[in-house]
Amino acid sequence: MKPTQSIISRYKITQSKNHYENFTVGTLVLGKDLREAIITLYAFARLGDDIADEGNKSKQQRTKEIRYLNNHLKKIEFNQKIKDGYFKILQKLYIKYKFKINNLYRFINAFNQDINYKQHARFSGLIRYCDDAANPAGELILSLVKQDNKENILKSNAICTALALINFAQGVVEDYEKGRIYFPKEEMKKFNLNIEDIQQRNFTSQWVKYKKYWVKRNYQILQRGLGLGEAIKGKLGIEIQMIEHAALLLLKRMERNNCNLFISPPKINALDWIFIFLKVALRSL
Repeated sequence: MKPTQSIISRYKITQSKNHYENFTVGTLVLGKDLREAIITLYAFARLGDDIADEGNKSKQQRTKEIRYLNNHLKKIEFNQKIKDGYFKILQKLYIKYKFKINNLYRFINAFNQDINYKQHARFSGLIRYCDDAANPAGELILSLVKQDNKENILKSNAICTALALINFAQGVVEDYEKGRIYFPKEEMKKFNLNIEDIQQRNFTSQWVKYKKYWVKRNYQILQRGLGLGEAIKGKLGIEIQMIEHAALLLLKRMERNNCNLFISPPKINALDWIFIFLKVALRSL
């Protein structure tokens, strides 16, 4: 069965308000056309993640399905006829917006890394992974509104990398159960961290120290991207400002002494989003 046959019904790409783990994408803050374009691109990332991560498929089957996605990107790039329903929509989007399709190929690279996952030895390797797994999302969105200049891309990449690192800290137990640990080996050794603690939900003092180290560095990365929302005019700028505030809120909650990443990682709820929207809206007046 083709992996995208039911993608429209599964992800409701013309209606969905979900974003990668924490963050809204295509919210009602945006206009209809831009919202649907963003959600359509998001569906590609979500589909690839599911192929690489979910279920009990073999590596060979996962690789085959990712190759299917890659082959259809080539059809889009070279304006070839497409039968697959989702990729027909994506092809129309590409023709309309002329987004840089290389960013979708970067996602493909990340999906293949996920299938053949190995714990990163050093933090620099994790950052390179984020450059394929997270940063293309921001670059694609900027390209939709023709705001993908060098300065904006640098800020966007900092924000997207910070969001990915936040997600890794939030999802450490879930990732462990999938056979993944995103904390680099070098740092786990330095902080004397035991993998068994994750399984046992034993958030020791050593893990608390590492969490604070992780959050402090995450703040530094995020700071390099703050202000992008104010630089982007219109509704998309408001959306980005909301994401910036949400990321800061999550990091603030994460650094609290009583924040146990194994049992109760911080989340953003509906009420949080209301307050964030009001805060951004008032500043925009």
